[in-house]
Amino acid sequence: MGLERYILITFSIARSIVYTEDEMEFLAPVLFLVVIILFVAFFRLHGILVEERRLREELSKESDLASAIVKSMGEGLLVLGRDYHIELINPEAERLLETTAKEAVGQKWAEFGKAYVGDREIKFEERSAVTSFTSGKIKITTITDDHYYVTRSGRKFPIVSITAPLIRSGKAVGIVKVFRDATKEKEVDRMKTEFISLASHQLRTPLSAIKWFTELLLDKTTGALNKEQEDFTKNIYQSTHRMIDLVNSLLNISRIESGRIVIEPKPTDLIKLVQDILQDLTKKMNDKKHTFIVSAHGKLPPINIDPKLIGHVYMNLLDNAIKYTPAGGEIMIIISKKDDSIVSQISDSGYGIPREEQYKVFQKFFRASNAVKFVTEGTGLGLYLVKTVVESSGGKIWYKSEKDKGTTFWFTLPISGVKPKSGEVSLDA
Repeated sequence: MGLERYILITFSIARSIVYTEDEMEFLAPVLFLVVIILFVAFFRLHGILVEERRLREELSKESDLASAIVKSMGEGLLVLGRDYHIELINPEAERLLETTAKEAVGQKWAEFGKAYVGDREIKFEERSAVTSFTSGKIKITTITDDHYYVTRSGRKFPIVSITAPLIRSGKAVGIVKVFRDATKEKEVDRMKTEFISLASHQLRTPLSAIKWFTELLLDKTTGALNKEQEDFTKNIYQSTHRMIDLVNSLLNISRIESGRIVIEPKPTDLIKLVQDILQDLTKKMNDKKHTFIVSAHGKLPPINIDPKLIGHVYMNLLDNAIKYTPAGGEIMIIISKKDDSIVSQISDSGYGIPREEQYKVFQKFFRASNAVKFVTEGTGLGLYLVKTVVESSGGKIWYKSEKDKGTTFWFTLPISGVKPKSGEVSLDA
């Protein structure tokens, strides 16, 4: 309307002035052109204002929709700024943390919301928000990670969460964290672990008896067997042995997950530990005519670890390397020192793991599709057990694999050693 008034005023002023005939002849086309320009400008401005109004309404609708989604989410939502201060908290997060948006917004998350792994408070630099922001990667916390938050009243509850960097114009400008209370899942997981432990105990006794009696039969203590009977008995013995291995693996996993494992560290020469394990694997190595290379970089100091637990790690990785490497292949063990860790590397020239399956490597009961074709025996629990033991000892484990070319596993142990831990049982006890 302002532009319309401006046009009317211009016309009024133009009409109030007395022009000569020559001036009118000159000014008429000029005034006509001015009027055309003003009308065009008016309609363009009108169109811009209409489009702006439409965009504002759409933006308002999207904003209302986003706000409704955030408020109605069944999970807690936090948005943190670059300085890790809380910028947004939804009603579910307020409920879980027993706080209010007025109290939370502007607070530093690491100080406002305490986080724990088990009974250990997580350091600032280890918080998911910090590692996700600095690495630019999504951090997923599962039930097995044993993470807990503490409410404003001091109540501690288990959580599962996804933490992701908030990206704008290719740069991380903040953090988005979605989490929920995992108390029910934790209780189900505990009950499952206890059931597996109980079932494994109950199964191991009769299996051990079957194995013992078949050994007596094969030893011909109770009398000679004919060829067919001997073959049947060997099959029973081998099947029973595989079942005992499975039961022991399940039992070991349940013990570790329940936190009942005794950790008894003592100064250990890792090279000697590996050599002792290779001695136990001599028959398997000779049967497949593998070439073994064992190397230590520099003089490695004894490391304060539980040799029985770490022995299981080496045994599983080496047994897998032998099992999944064709006859005549090469297996390499390298142990070296890097910064404040001892790094162990186990490489083979075996079947490898297909790329599309590699994300499942440390999952329970996983066996690569190509490996199953060549080696039918196996529980798929060994690498899960390895990862659990390494991480409970303060180390990390990772791998690289290529189908038909082989696999390499690396794992670290802190030079400072492992702290002792009281418990009820040890592995395979």
